[in-house]
Amino acid sequence: MFTTALIPTDLSAASMAMVERIGEVPGVREVVLFHARGPAGPLPAEEAALRRMQESVRRQGLPAEVVISEDDGTGLPERILRAAAKNVDLIAMGVREPGLLRNLFSGNVAAAVLREARTHVLIAPQSGEGRLPLFMRLLVPTDLVTPAPELRLILEDPAGSGTAALLYVVEPGDAETQQEAEARLVLLRDGLSPAGREITALVRSGNPARTICIVADDIGASAVVIPRIGKRDAAGSAPLGSVTRAVVGCLKSPVLVLAVAIRLRIDARELKSDEFPLAEEIWIEYHRLKADPGTDRIFGVFADDTLVSVARCRRHPDGYEVDGVFTPARFRGRGYARRAMDALVEACQHDTLYMHAVRNLVDFYGEYGFVSIPESDLPPTIRARFAFALGEMEGANVQPMRRVADPFRR
Repeated sequence: MFTTALIPTDLSAASMAMVERIGEVPGVREVVLFHARGPAGPLPAEEAALRRMQESVRRQGLPAEVVISEDDGTGLPERILRAAAKNVDLIAMGVREPGLLRNLFSGNVAAAVLREARTHVLIAPQSGEGRLPLFMRLLVPTDLVTPAPELRLILEDPAGSGTAALLYVVEPGDAETQQEAEARLVLLRDGLSPAGREITALVRSGNPARTICIVADDIGASAVVIPRIGKRDAAGSAPLGSVTRAVVGCLKSPVLVLAVAIRLRIDARELKSDEFPLAEEIWIEYHRLKADPGTDRIFGVFADDTLVSVARCRRHPDGYEVDGVFTPARFRGRGYARRAMDALVEACQHDTLYMHAVRNLVDFYGEYGFVSIPESDLPPTIRARFAFALGEMEGANVQPMRRVADPFRR
């Protein structure tokens, strides 16, 4: 899994500490030492330090290639990520002390690389004597989902030894009891086939990130293994999940952030009336719309059990209006609004539909057969909804649109 490891180095003691530990990472067969040279060109001290690092890797039985990055005007994180895109399985970075990654939007190079990386990232704080081998005592937080193949390879590595603790955190207000969580976690653990590693199951309650960091300290974890995106953030478009981001900021031990795929079940369907409060929660960010079971048909997109996008068809005395098409910012970029509109138009295509479209979405709704019309062509009760525009819908950045019923689909 970690065949080729890239170690960005600024020739510091923290970089050297990472170099000296790379042989502890299972599966690594070759190492790339990446160094960004300044505009002054190579210095004898730089070359000597790189040779020492290269020899350190070779003493661990691994070949080491040195890659020098010339200053091309782009930022260092961007150059590291560009180099990692070339057949690299793992970026391994040393940092001077824990807590340097607390602000992942700071100017810290390691933080920027972790935030934007699309491959696995190992971050190891520089530490003193007596440290455990990296993979000797692992802490593995879990959402109780089936372990990703990459994680299973680590836990079931035939050459692996030591221990691993699977940790599930029951959050305050969670409907699941600690006893139920323990039963599910034991089933997950028993589904693994570790060769030489003892795996235990731990259930704790509290804030997930803080609890993970506390448990890591309590058990003296040699490393924490955690996915980039957990189940709670998988439906969104953030490059790094909220729990992982917080964990990296509070951990004192090394952390391996796995770039693993989270598979979600995506379902677009009409909401039942008792599910309307879910839509109203989405609409808190969109004019705080309210749903009316007497007049509304609401169509939603679910990612597993999370409602991520909605669209509404409301019956007025003189026509049907489409509105409330909304996806919260954290879920955008995944095509959820399109799925919601697909479901709405499929279900309501036998009725003529009207809408007030934001002008920059006219083309989007045009793909569903909506065409622009003058304000005067709107049914009176639907037109009245925008009476505040005083007949100047263009000034309100709104375009009336209509989709004629399909006479062949009744």
